[in-house]
Amino acid sequence: MALIDPTLLTSENGLLENAQIVILVLSTLVFWMRLYQLIKLRHLTLLAFGLFISNLPFVGAGRELSFGAAIGADPDLVTTIQIVMATFWAALTLCALGLFILRVSPKLAAIGRYFTHPTSLNIYAAILIFGLSSAFEQGAFYLPHSTLMEELLELVAFSLILRAAWVLREKTRP
Repeated sequence: MALIDPTLLTSENGLLENAQIVILVLSTLVFWMRLYQLIKLRHLTLLAFGLFISNLPFVGAGRELSFGAAIGADPDLVTTIQIVMATFWAALTLCALGLFILRVSPKLAAIGRYFTHPTSLNIYAAILIFGLSSAFEQGAFYLPHSTLMEELLELVAFSLILRAAWVLREKTRP
């Protein structure tokens, strides 16, 4: 007999999905903490980059959370929550993009620093893990269909996004 029933781990809004949501919300909060520090340092280019990247865990939490099942809400409330989240995400994204365009040097080298920033490297690793997780979900590349592996790998990917938030800080001024 297994100590933990796999269906409790992998079910919709089960233990693993709830852990993913907690990590994504925590990631968003850590990103916002780092962004506040960048505001105090007046480092607007890294702030714009971080503001844009901070949307990832916010959107991820919305994607992972099945509002109706999680809070027992009727469909109208679910739609309202989704619209509010989408509006908030769109506003953040547009502000970040505008700030980035206004503040980042048009030179390729200046922009390239953000593609190789430790935050970006963690995001790239998370994307690769998401791809592997999707392969388990679909049973692609001769991998077995495994909801448990899919959810565990998503948890790892979301943890990498948390790490990306943690390392978002100014090393040297570009």
